[in-house]
Amino acid sequence: MKHPIVFLDTADVDEIRKALSTGIVDGIATNPEKIAASGKSYREVVEEIRRFFDGPIAVQAIGKNKDEIVNHALSLHRISKNLAVKITCNIEGIKAIRELVPQGVKTNCTLMYSATQGLAAGLAGSPFISPFVGRAESAGYNGIEVIRQIRCIFDSYEISSCIIAASIKNVRQVTESILAGAHAVAVRWPIFENMINHPLTEFGYAGFEKVFQDIPPE
Repeated sequence: MKHPIVFLDTADVDEIRKALSTGIVDGIATNPEKIAASGKSYREVVEEIRRFFDGPIAVQAIGKNKDEIVNHALSLHRISKNLAVKITCNIEGIKAIRELVPQGVKTNCTLMYSATQGLAAGLAGSPFISPFVGRAESAGYNGIEVIRQIRCIFDSYEISSCIIAASIKNVRQVTESILAGAHAVAVRWPIFENMINHPLTEFGYAGFEKVFQDIPPE
């Protein structure tokens, strides 16, 4: 199974356009906070992105129990093809994933902080799982080690779920997540930009540009 590599973590259409112009973004990850900040509905955000991007878009299903989660997830699934519906990693969420995946819903089990949560989501058949790195680190937990443990478990038991390192706070966490075994990362625009740009690169190019002026024309 070929996994995507880079998800842009935003609901901002301008940021999405800028990132997609690089040709290396595979998907878009949103959450209720980002959609609320846009002032638009779930459907409006998805339809706006769909005007220029047909890849996976992750949106969060909400519900206190399995039936509420399933109903919301199915309503989101009907908005557009190729949505990855985020399901919270708890008992009700795992039950919902088991019901949704056979119906063709691509789920992304999210808000995940332990290897056993990753195992549960993989056994439930979720195509995507999202261990949180930055939030875990801020609370004193080792999110990178959790990714390493999940990847080891998945490889041992031939679980094919795509591991997306989420809640990434800096470029270091991007590198460490991939080295720990994450198949993909979900990053905000400033971090995506810093993954590619580097001050020493700009400094070096400025020097090249300056001496280029001294080279005789053809």
